[in-house]
Amino acid sequence: MNDVSVVRPDDGEVIDLGAARIRILESGATTAHRLGIAEVTIPPHTAGPPQHRHAQHDEGFYVVSGTARFTVGQEEHEAPAGTLVMVPTGAPHTFANPGDEPLVMINTFTPDLYVQYFRDLRDMIGGGRGATPQAVAEVMSRYATTVTGTAVTGTAVTTNDSATEDLTMTATAPTSTTRTITLPGGLSLTVQEFGENTDGTGVLMLHGGAGPRSMAGFAAGMSQHAYVVVPTHPGFDGTPRPHWADSVADLAGIYLDLLDALDLNGVLVAGSSVGGWIAAEMGVRDNRAAISALVLLGATGIAPQAPIQIANPAEIGPVRTGELAFHNPALRLNPATLTDEQKAAMGANQATLAVYAGDPFCHDPKLQGRLHRVAVPVLVLAGEQDGIVPLAYERALADAFPRATFHPVHEAGHFPHIEQPAAVFAAIGDFVATEVKPHG
Repeated sequence: MNDVSVVRPDDGEVIDLGAARIRILESGATTAHRLGIAEVTIPPHTAGPPQHRHAQHDEGFYVVSGTARFTVGQEEHEAPAGTLVMVPTGAPHTFANPGDEPLVMINTFTPDLYVQYFRDLRDMIGGGRGATPQAVAEVMSRYATTVTGTAVTGTAVTTNDSATEDLTMTATAPTSTTRTITLPGGLSLTVQEFGENTDGTGVLMLHGGAGPRSMAGFAAGMSQHAYVVVPTHPGFDGTPRPHWADSVADLAGIYLDLLDALDLNGVLVAGSSVGGWIAAEMGVRDNRAAISALVLLGATGIAPQAPIQIANPAEIGPVRTGELAFHNPALRLNPATLTDEQKAAMGANQATLAVYAGDPFCHDPKLQGRLHRVAVPVLVLAGEQDGIVPLAYERALADAFPRATFHPVHEAGHFPHIEQPAAVFAAIGDFVATEVKPHG
């Protein structure tokens, strides 16, 4: 029999943040981390956190008493008692209490990521560090949350005159649209586009086995400064896969055709996991010089040297995969929360990954010998706690390119762009400024 949680008025973990009092009503322990709930009390005439967006959880606010002011991008909404505000992933938002009485809200998190965020803020303040916007942004970045209006570089926030100007975060991100593009040979390719192709340049983002949703927050952030295209590899998420598309080399050719179809040049190609392998193969085959740079995040592709191994999710199962893939336990998948439909979709994606990743799994023994042909600068981003593709593997991958920058990401696993988005954006900004556009 499952235990029922009853939190009485004087119960619950209380977190005093000075400008706010947080009472944890549901830590996620009762809901297998599917849901976290907090009571938030904010004194009169108090500003909230920097405007931000979450890549991995939805957030809800129910105003119990007082009046909140929610800022969503450049729009403001007054929220008196009885108002419910739901914030989906990717939506910029913040809140404040401009009134003369305390503001009390019930705050929900699905999943429960932000429960630990409040504890981290408490520990930071208790350790003597002030809750400056810079410090708060740094803590947010641990929970797949990116501050808008600034770009975080370590513990410092840079403004628009910094070296990372091209990647600083603004208040609103372009909306995305999804369409199907027919490529040569009749292939129907599903692509999600952020922003508009106005100058013939852009960013191509290639997902790994986790599917296109794993690139959503990353794409939304990048799209504030460039046209971004996120294709779904044929066969993923129920899309059709022609019988001849059965290798990473085939996908590389497909995406070079996509750049031609979209008339794109000077393209930064960013790939996660096997998407990084695809990006590398594109760099080898880019006869038109359409690509300006590669960004590889936890990428696979080259043969691992013993005792290094690439973990195969199909062999180790979802629980162990989550443990190896994410440094932050709150981001790990709980299979018990999945519906039968979700399990079937994940299984189908895994089967499609197996087709492309081949045998041996997720690498081509001959790729390393071809990477000397990649003429563009390459940034290899590697989570220091990545258990799927170890850090030493990523170092060897960087060494195989003629012009590569290796950048380890602290407190991140296989998806540094999800766990530490601010650090990733800062690294890309520095890379673009020094390697891609060193003369402005």
